[in-house]
Amino acid sequence: MALFEDLPFERGTTFYNGGTIDTADLPTHLEGREFVVNDIDPASSTNGTKTARTGKKVRLRIVRNSSTIALLPKRLVKYDTSAGALGGRVDGYTTVTADDWAGVVDEFLPSAGVPANDYFYIAVAGPTNCLMPLSNLASDVARGDRLVAITGATSQCTTSGRITAQTMAFTEAVLGNQVQNVIGRALTAKLTSNTGDDILVDLVTRL
Repeated sequence: MALFEDLPFERGTTFYNGGTIDTADLPTHLEGREFVVNDIDPASSTNGTKTARTGKKVRLRIVRNSSTIALLPKRLVKYDTSAGALGGRVDGYTTVTADDWAGVVDEFLPSAGVPANDYFYIAVAGPTNCLMPLSNLASDVARGDRLVAITGATSQCTTSGRITAQTMAFTEAVLGNQVQNVIGRALTAKLTSNTGDDILVDLVTRL
């Protein structure tokens, strides 16, 4: 893994960054490359210095959007499991409770997200903003709560790629998913009524 000064493009941008994407000549050497950066907001600064958020580090991975839609910031995504793609491409959002996940789409991207076939960062460990569900959770989320993916309609749906609190009241098979697919711990508290809000999460390191 490289340090932040070696980033091939800035957080909050994509490789093509609005330019024409040449699918016949994609920079596949970037797929799966990882970098460790300080947890700062690249859009904020104090006296010319970018503002630190938590004092922690964030691990980023470059992936290609191999779905057919623009993937939006702060959403949990899944790896494309096609031959040769695993670890370097993502093809949609998480869709079931405690779903396996690859990382979180760069929280600093513009609201339009990353277009199909472009390269971008996902956060795979450390603090990043995720999104609360669009409907009320069963209970509030407290600081320190363990979090998992929530059920959504499809891998390209607005209800997908969001978080919920981990629960252990399940059968053995489902309980296994709750444990091995935990996303991380909540760094901010949220009420059940905070639907659609950002929630800062300290992501666990993925295998």
